[in-house]
Amino acid sequence: MEEILELKDCLLNQQYDRAFAIVEDLEAMGRQDKINNLESFLVILLIHLIKIQVEGRVSRSWKNSIINSLLAIQKRNKLGKKSHFIKENNWSEHILNCQFEAILGAAKEVFEGMDYQEPITRDLKHCSWRNLYFLWRNNCIHKSYIFLSI
Repeated sequence: MEEILELKDCLLNQQYDRAFAIVEDLEAMGRQDKINNLESFLVILLIHLIKIQVEGRVSRSWKNSIINSLLAIQKRNKLGKKSHFIKENNWSEHILNCQFEAILGAAKEVFEGMDYQEPITRDLKHCSWRNLYFLWRNNCIHKSYIFLSI
């Protein structure tokens, strides 16, 4: 809201360069908010894909959650009629951004929670639960691309 008031003030005082900069900032903030929202659904999707891979089974609720996440991603990713917030060739970057949170979420459910006595680090290869990480890296990223391209 503060930015809107500042924008109004700039326009009233004919400070158009500053007003244009504020508009660009607002646009970037809105875009980042959309991407954060998309990534939250991506984390849910990835958690269930990891659980399926690790447990070798799928439940009805997992299927429903996967479908709901995919539908939410598809609905929210539209930017006009022909464009998207996350382009088809940029999904790998966002999957990598979400992998740590997804692995932690899956570990909480699959392994009855990870041992938080050990330091939590983004360098997943050094965690004692690295087997989940390797399953994730080797199998689930490919499945994520398949689901996201539906």
